[in-house]
Amino acid sequence: MTTSSDSALRVAVVGSGPAGVYACEALLDWSDSRDPSGRGIVVDLFDRLPVPYGLLRHGVAPDHPRIKGIARTLEGIAADPRIRFLGNVEFGTDLTLEDMRGLYHAVVFSTGALADRLLNIPGEDLEGSHGAAEFVTWYDGHPDSDPEWVLTAERAAVLGVGNVALDVARMLVRSAEQLEATDIPDHVRSGFGTNASRVVSVIGRRGPAYAKFTPLELREMGKVEGLTVVVDPADLEYDDEARELREHDRRVGQICDQLEKWAGAQREAGHGSADQAEAAALDAGGRVVRFRFHRSPARILGTDGRVSGLRLELTEPDGPRVRSTGRTEDLQVEAVYRAVGYRSAPLEGLPFDPGSAVIPNDSGRILDSPDGDPLPGLYTAGWVKRGPTGVIGTNRSCAVETIGRLTADLDSGALNEPTHPDPPAVLDLLAERGVAVVDGAAWTAIDTHERELGAAAGRERTKLPGRAEMLDIGLNPRPASR
Repeated sequence: MTTSSDSALRVAVVGSGPAGVYACEALLDWSDSRDPSGRGIVVDLFDRLPVPYGLLRHGVAPDHPRIKGIARTLEGIAADPRIRFLGNVEFGTDLTLEDMRGLYHAVVFSTGALADRLLNIPGEDLEGSHGAAEFVTWYDGHPDSDPEWVLTAERAAVLGVGNVALDVARMLVRSAEQLEATDIPDHVRSGFGTNASRVVSVIGRRGPAYAKFTPLELREMGKVEGLTVVVDPADLEYDDEARELREHDRRVGQICDQLEKWAGAQREAGHGSADQAEAAALDAGGRVVRFRFHRSPARILGTDGRVSGLRLELTEPDGPRVRSTGRTEDLQVEAVYRAVGYRSAPLEGLPFDPGSAVIPNDSGRILDSPDGDPLPGLYTAGWVKRGPTGVIGTNRSCAVETIGRLTADLDSGALNEPTHPDPPAVLDLLAERGVAVVDGAAWTAIDTHERELGAAAGRERTKLPGRAEMLDIGLNPRPASR
């Protein structure tokens, strides 16, 4: 296919999280360099939710102030008039792959990953056993999440040592007062008002040198008011491989240094063991996050169908891996949160690799099967392309790679030839199907209303609690009540 100089390139981006918005940015950059007037491209940015920004809005802990800078960047990109936001539109239901082929020269799928990976250990289905994504979407006010969350567990375990695990652990020891300035919905703020957490254990199979979180995330744990971070000094002994990793990897060195500072503070306070440090913090009326390394979850223990403990296998280094020592210990907890990774969901009509939980692709070009042939005009970006790896900024280079393949295919004539490329065609089709589309104006109404609700309470924003409320405000805008 070739696009004449007076014919706009029509691209759909499915999924409006960071990967999708960065894909839009890459498309605009291409258009600016190829057509300085900016009239050479029209991008429709779809989301199944009524609101954009995906992970940034519904997957990042609300007590991260630095995320605001990233939010402003995405907002600036999405405000470009060549991009149309079309929310509350679900791919596979409201629009099919066949529909997309008839409307667009190219489609970029950037639907992310929001399903929790399972550990496949006994007891995982007990009440009180949760996937991290369940909790994250609740406290971030995802419109489709259950508004109720029970925070009655005094002791909880978080399985995993990535940034999500740290977010979950930190939020579990937060009070409603500490979250007062954040944008969480009122029902979430009320939920934290009942938070009974006293001790949260963060558990890793390997030693601290192999933790996946970033030093910045780790240091933020020490800034929570009323929280004591406890580290077992025995976990800070390194074999030759871990010692070399610590010496040559700056990130690892910073993580180990921070953990050692906390362990040193325990010694200076006269606590001979991690148990003593934990007990002293609780006696003083504080809360505790305790890191437990070299432990692998073996079984979630239950009583009357509810979580009552966690059985851990103690591990030891075995070259690049770990092996079980044959010893176990039982940890008393009333809740377990799995933060061991997310999985993408398959999309109707598209190939999907269930093993890796990604769309088969070659640098963003969707393939008909792993190691197969490209499907003309179909592309992918973000976690559904590469798996749940990297930080938010990683999605920018990922999107640039994908759009590079798309524009190369445009130049070679390998894109799709749509039968109805005019921009109104997709809106007409959705209207025929009775889809209540949240366009840019409707999203602006939601955004304005949330900011007004926040201002009335002395904060930047208060998120609306559910999809119905979002649609009501977006499609029937009115002033916020004060």
